[in-house]
Amino acid sequence: MRNTPTDDIGILKTVWRKDEAGVWAGHDLKGIDLKPREGFTKDYFKIQNSEMNLMTQSPGPIMNSLFTTFGTTEFLIRQSIVPVVAWNNGDEEMRCIGTGFFISASGLLLTAAHVLRDPVDENYTTLTQVDERSFRLDESLQYGVLIPANPAMKNAPSPPFQIHPAMREAKWFMCPFEWTQHWGKNIQNPLLHKKPEFKLDLDIAVCKVREQPLIGNYQPLNIGMHNLKLNDRAVAIGYPEMRNIRFGGDDYQPELVVSVGSVTAIYPDNITEKENPTDGPNFEFNAKIPGKMSGSPILVGGGIITKGVVSRSLGSKENHASGCLIAPMMGLPLIENKSLFELMNNGKDGIPQFIGKGL
Repeated sequence: MRNTPTDDIGILKTVWRKDEAGVWAGHDLKGIDLKPREGFTKDYFKIQNSEMNLMTQSPGPIMNSLFTTFGTTEFLIRQSIVPVVAWNNGDEEMRCIGTGFFISASGLLLTAAHVLRDPVDENYTTLTQVDERSFRLDESLQYGVLIPANPAMKNAPSPPFQIHPAMREAKWFMCPFEWTQHWGKNIQNPLLHKKPEFKLDLDIAVCKVREQPLIGNYQPLNIGMHNLKLNDRAVAIGYPEMRNIRFGGDDYQPELVVSVGSVTAIYPDNITEKENPTDGPNFEFNAKIPGKMSGSPILVGGGIITKGVVSRSLGSKENHASGCLIAPMMGLPLIENKSLFELMNNGKDGIPQFIGKGL
């Protein structure tokens, strides 16, 4: 889809459930319009949040996840696009270090690799090399994401709903990571007194978010093996204005921002040819990308497929950013030696799969 002034911004959301055999299955899907809040422009805006959306007309089979399937536009988008946080055991607050987004109902999540490097780069953790390509962070360091609670849970009648007291009182849920993976290597510094420098192969990380029984399955965005073209519309959605969050009763709710531009350059082989400074296969787009939007999804075209992960702003121009391409990394082996492409095809993790011309 070409970017024109009359293009509406939307996102296609899927709803998932487990069948009787415990296998993930698509239950429903629905498009959600993203409209600018009053006072914002169409190319950089917070979301108008006055409309209620119902994601399915058949809630019975997903009753255990009912409260994630209806709500305001921002609430539903925030189920899929989440703040990434990090802290050390004993800290008084969580550091909001970037944005991430779910790609499976089981809790697989993508973010930028440099987001996960923040504790090392900012010196609030230590890193120990295990072998040539593996490193271990200090055991005190924890990562996670924040998912908002649905306000409707607070006053939902019981019966018919069986709602845990913690769900009624929660403002958000902190869901920790089980594991993270990104790709890179140590480069030896020619000055022997300096430590080796870690160099990313690509600026994408895959994370596994631990199951959270109180909220049921996670709400993924759609990814796939699809190409993009010059002048395709590129829509990044993330959290550029986050502050750190104190443990123990902080009711702060980060707000999403939508940044709209178009694809201006594509570098599919940036590992060997190194045509621009972003690590790995990537593309450039002319949208405003402030700090902490790193790791945000970039929906290219009509909002159906997420094709990129926000990497960084480039140069001195305000509307000049890069995003790492998702498709080239879908064949890379993960911790269990299976790629995202294999996980998508075997259907066990609930990764949406879309096939069609022009996606």
